[in-house]
Amino acid sequence: MQALLNVADRAGVKLRVPGDTRGNCCGVPFSSKGFEAAHAAAVNHTVANMFRWSNGGELPVVIDTSPCTYGLKTARPDLTPENQAKFDKLRILDSVEFAHDALLPTLPIRRKVDSVALHPVCSAVKMAIVPKLVKISNACSENVMVPRDAGCCAFAGDRGFLFEGLTASATEKEAAQATEAEHSGYYSSSRTCEIGMTRATSKVYQSYLHLLDFASRP
Repeated sequence: MQALLNVADRAGVKLRVPGDTRGNCCGVPFSSKGFEAAHAAAVNHTVANMFRWSNGGELPVVIDTSPCTYGLKTARPDLTPENQAKFDKLRILDSVEFAHDALLPTLPIRRKVDSVALHPVCSAVKMAIVPKLVKISNACSENVMVPRDAGCCAFAGDRGFLFEGLTASATEKEAAQATEAEHSGYYSSSRTCEIGMTRATSKVYQSYLHLLDFASRP
């Protein structure tokens, strides 16, 4: 979150972090396990609060983890009629599209790293924002590598904590390609996916926002 605040400030864009975000959830940890009632309770609670935080939809809501963004963007069928009306007034943005569209045009890029490797997470692929992630990375790096076999890391929120073999199997080809050459950094847009790819490659994957923060730091 701090990296996003840093780059927004440098780009001259004001962000407001609500003081009562604790306890709000995108619902994906429940929906991914088939806990439909818990998922519905979570997304209804969160959407109602997002409506309040955004001044009734006046401000866009930026989320800095792609699976959470996708989970909320697709939550409408599980909302009450009252919250569906609120949802329809919301503008929910993934930080990738926000950084690309609203920050990058005015953000001072002061340095570039030699090369980066990217892991496009499943939700970013579904939201069609991977090209924007690549463009952000290109602005901060001389070379951007996306493994040709990049795909689902199988971490699946928390499955990777409990069944490490899933991630090891799913990432085998991508990990081999990501480590064919040494890169200045390894980046993605989901913390749990970054954990999975770190385990698979023994390289530290982190949010692309850290790359953007480094490249624009005075």
